[in-house]
Amino acid sequence: MRYALRFVPLTLAIGSMLLVVAQPTAAQDRPNRRTFGGHSFIPSSNMGDPFMGTYIRTTVGAGRAIDMQVPVYDLDGDQIGTLSGNIAFLALGLAYQQQIVRWLVLRASFTGSARVGTNHVALLAEGASAVYGGTFGASFRLVEKEKFLLSALAEARSNSLYAISPLQFVYDVIEGGTVDSTTGLLASGDNSRLIGGLRTAYAFAPWIGVTGIAEFGPATRFFEDENGERNTSQLSLGSTVSIDLRPGTNVPIGFVGSVFYQSENDRGDDIVGRQILFGLGVFYTGRDDLSLGLETAFQRFDQRDLENKVNAAQARLVLRYDF
Repeated sequence: MRYALRFVPLTLAIGSMLLVVAQPTAAQDRPNRRTFGGHSFIPSSNMGDPFMGTYIRTTVGAGRAIDMQVPVYDLDGDQIGTLSGNIAFLALGLAYQQQIVRWLVLRASFTGSARVGTNHVALLAEGASAVYGGTFGASFRLVEKEKFLLSALAEARSNSLYAISPLQFVYDVIEGGTVDSTTGLLASGDNSRLIGGLRTAYAFAPWIGVTGIAEFGPATRFFEDENGERNTSQLSLGSTVSIDLRPGTNVPIGFVGSVFYQSENDRGDDIVGRQILFGLGVFYTGRDDLSLGLETAFQRFDQRDLENKVNAAQARLVLRYDF
């Protein structure tokens, strides 16, 4: 967590510059694409949203995964047990969306993360890894009413993984009897997603609104499975509840809760597969064009080839400015 805190001054500095450059009076003259039925939606960084405006968003966060299990095999390839350990990770993200016309936006994003075992068991079994990648996509407005928005999206996503695994290195040396270019101390791979789907938002009242997403498409994993296959598919479902205290109390504080399901984790290193996420964020809502706050998430992952579930918790500083 202390590594993430090093980026807090940078995040606050960017936020201060945006506050100075963007004049409040000018912001009030522009239509805010996140406002429907009098409610200014608080977007969650845990998933996408259906809104059509132009924005830039930065995130920085850190977290911890608990009770990661790694299978241990004998020389004949039979599993004889598991190793258990904890993993810490750091993540950074930058996203930009540009409105082309009222019904069309284009967006691109970059994310990077790194993880390492926090004890000798996890360090031996899982080593360290870094994942970075990007997305490029478009959203199309299908229906827009006073309190309701429905949009469609098409998006391409790709990630690259580099991992150091001491345990796998030992297995390869024992199996091969020597150290050569095929010995697996460093592993690397790429995955991809081609996603299409629908995103929606509805404002019940000026102080509360909900969003939802449903996305599906073909995907590839970083590495081949036991059958030599990398091809798979990904289904993502999610919803958020946005609550703004400002309309009724003049208190510029808001909350966003989220729940998210993904059949194939976007950035998992093929140790984990399906994930379920629950999130909660607290944000400053004094400006309709600025979203600044802290968002937390609790995740539960399935581990491939094991019945064990992995629990992870993370916290992120989120800064988003709508032009």
